[in-house]
Amino acid sequence: MKRRALLLSIITILLISPRVWAAGNDSTSHIRSYDSGSLIQSDGSLWLWGYNQSVPTRVEGKPNVIKTFSNIINEGDLVFTLQDHSAWYVPRNNISESVKFVPLEGLQNLAAVSSLNDHVLALTNEGSIFLADQLDNRNISSPFQTLSGIDEVADIVSYYEERPDYEERWIFLKKDGSVWKNTTALQGFEPISPLKDITAIAKNIALKKDGTVWTWPKEFDKNAAPSEMLAVSQIHALSGIKTIKANRYSNLAIDQQGRLWFWGATVTGALDNTTYHNTNTPVLLKGVQNVKDAFFVERSILVLTTAGNVYVASLDGEKLSSHVPFTLLAQNIQSIKAGPRHIIMQKANGTLWGWGVNKHAQLGIGDYEFFYSTPVPVQKPILVRLNSTPVPLSNGVITRNGQAFIPLRSVFDKLGAEVTYDYISKIAKMNQSKAGDHPVSLEINFKTSQTKVNGKSVELTNPPFMVNGIGYLPLRLISETLGAKVDWLQKEDTIVITTK
Repeated sequence: MKRRALLLSIITILLISPRVWAAGNDSTSHIRSYDSGSLIQSDGSLWLWGYNQSVPTRVEGKPNVIKTFSNIINEGDLVFTLQDHSAWYVPRNNISESVKFVPLEGLQNLAAVSSLNDHVLALTNEGSIFLADQLDNRNISSPFQTLSGIDEVADIVSYYEERPDYEERWIFLKKDGSVWKNTTALQGFEPISPLKDITAIAKNIALKKDGTVWTWPKEFDKNAAPSEMLAVSQIHALSGIKTIKANRYSNLAIDQQGRLWFWGATVTGALDNTTYHNTNTPVLLKGVQNVKDAFFVERSILVLTTAGNVYVASLDGEKLSSHVPFTLLAQNIQSIKAGPRHIIMQKANGTLWGWGVNKHAQLGIGDYEFFYSTPVPVQKPILVRLNSTPVPLSNGVITRNGQAFIPLRSVFDKLGAEVTYDYISKIAKMNQSKAGDHPVSLEINFKTSQTKVNGKSVELTNPPFMVNGIGYLPLRLISETLGAKVDWLQKEDTIVITTK
């Protein structure tokens, strides 16, 4: 009878209570760290969004997460490490698949992960390199094996060399400041001379301790001699540099004065008509100052200034002018994590905001709108507890207009109810008819919002909605007089459902 009373209480409050439970606007953040598609709370719990999670959703059974590494093979892919130093892989390349967790056997004390073509390389805190292959479905195989011939590594990057066919190239920055590259098929390694005292690498450029920037070719004539392939030259236009960035086609450098430099490719056209226009000489971008960090995202340059402002400039065109306009995108930003097509920003108050392509819910806002040209808030990670036990959610809590919505199936499955959904009629039904309980039924038409409790129609003030096949109902204050209550623990970002 208690279970039946609790079901009735939740249904009644979800649907007809005159007082609406709402998520507060408290900006207190429990986020310990975040990435472009995940975050770690202060309690060590991991939350994911993207693909089949449209908002941050708590990962069950993986407590004490220490660090995450994103976009390993596919956009949205994740590797994370636990307090026991073990490493786990989360492939995220299919919106129809549930989240999988693959142990990466042979890896401990992970510091970095990178992939290219058929190989995945992992760097440990001790400076050792481990190797695994990519499977046909572009996932990581396991276990990892030690890569011999290279050690004491501080960082790794990769790119394709064209000779004229594309060849896999790995670059290793050693702890002694030297730079090495693989010869063929990761079977041998040789130094890129005369590079020394190097502090950072990005594709085929290197930053020296004295602030100079050096480069070497990645495109060759088919008859090029081996000496040409290791030829290193200084980029004389750059000095006093403190940060370098690169993607496949373009490069950025930030100098000690907070100025931003660009060289590489701009873009025109789209799809099969895309054309890249290369400029080898660095251009000082005068439209932005006091640069703290910079990123390539889609066909744009994103810049974070020391004042916490974020600006964006387009890479569209045959040439990038030194006076290219930068548009203010956001303020009060303390850090940015970038994916290939979007960014996640953290404000000074700890809240997360997204910008860019959202085709696979990369922004965690709770929908699959393709693109957002202005920043949108990433949904707050909210835990749901039923009688003090966390409820595993297929997708996280969504707040809209200050109202909290919870996934219908997750909560009622936990209560032992039978939940069905007809994809043609868009009607969800929940039934509880265990022995000793009076039958309880809920029917919701997600096309019309018509709702019935035990066969009787109930008018909804806040209509339910669906996101990627998951039905959401508004959560309202549960009165203690109905045998259960709901508490919003704002400081803990937790909804607690309890019985009397």
